Amino acid sequence: MFKKIVCLGLGLLPMAIFAQYTFTIRGYGGSYKNGDSIFLSYKQGGKHFTDSTVVRNNGFRFTGKSRTISKGYLCRNDNPRTAMLLKDAFDIYIEKGNIVLKSADTLNNSILSGTRLNNDQAQLVAALKPVTTEGRKIKDMEEFTPEELLDTGLVRRTTERSAALYHEGIAVRLKFINMHLNSYVSLVNLASIARISAYLPDVEERFEKFSPALKPLPEGEDILRRINEGHKTFIGMKAKEFTQPDENGQQVSLSDYRGKYLLIDFWASWCSPCRAENPNLIDAYNKYRDKNFTILSISIDIQRDRQKWLNAIKADQLPWKQVSDLKDKNQAAALYGVTTIPANVLLDPEGKIIAKDVKGKELQDTLSRLFRN
Repeated sequence: MFKKIVCLGLGLLPMAIFAQYTFTIRGYGGSYKNGDSIFLSYKQGGKHFTDSTVVRNNGFRFTGKSRTISKGYLCRNDNPRTAMLLKDAFDIYIEKGNIVLKSADTLNNSILSGTRLNNDQAQLVAALKPVTTEGRKIKDMEEFTPEELLDTGLVRRTTERSAALYHEGIAVRLKFINMHLNSYVSLVNLASIARISAYLPDVEERFEKFSPALKPLPEGEDILRRINEGHKTFIGMKAKEFTQPDENGQQVSLSDYRGKYLLIDFWASWCSPCRAENPNLIDAYNKYRDKNFTILSISIDIQRDRQKWLNAIKADQLPWKQVSDLKDKNQAAALYGVTTIPANVLLDPEGKIIAKDVKGKELQDTLSRLFRN
């Protein structure tokens, strides 16, 4: 389940942003083979840049010029433009100076050093090592055979373990951020964590403490936008009314569900984590549908993907009501401040939000407590 890619850092921002600088990346690996392809990918000024080289004498080298610091990554033998999964990759920061990666074997296990941000990144990588090592033992569900995908127990265990490790990793990253409030590495990591609405209170608390030099950067602007969107929905508020058509064009309103416990689920046909969560939703639905509980799914698919949406409903055998306005920005998702999926809110019979973004085992535990009481 884990893509082998991580995150990045900063120092003197004004100088780094406006002055062109030269960077060099050197890598040495005991198991690198002469002729292995090494790819470098990074984003600057809204554009993606890629470069490549080959291994000679168990090493490789890149040299380039840039006007901005940015996060990037290296990968071995998997072209990032075409590969579905990067099996051997490592995150770095593009900044002035000599960046060095040394490893006894693969890129995944590199020891990073040489520049300010990459030294910060090396500390984070070391702190995350127990989590990433365990994560690499889990088979990615994108590589499951059709038979494995039909094994609901295996899918559930894989999903739950991957989710647990993901949250363990976030705890490590939040601790790192607390200790490096002036680092661009922390800003990049916080921007990533801000995509999970359940962590927005943690994100907001730390973002307020960040250096004034970091906050105006694009990652900082994205964090602030997500914080503001997150304030649209909170536990205890009355859920906002909306109306959207189902797959047959029939209009469905939130008020139609007044008097029931309702899980509003935001998803899309192309969202792998959403599709992986669907068996858990089916299990919850079957357990509690006779206890005044139901689900309403809102897809953020757009008009050109309508058939993919309908195919996904059929393939995943979702028995509850499905709606979508199929617009470029789903109006219900915008109303609820949804910035990433899967997302959900749980309503009581009066239409009050009593839980938010509960998935996997947490959803099952929440419903168990609710209906036990």
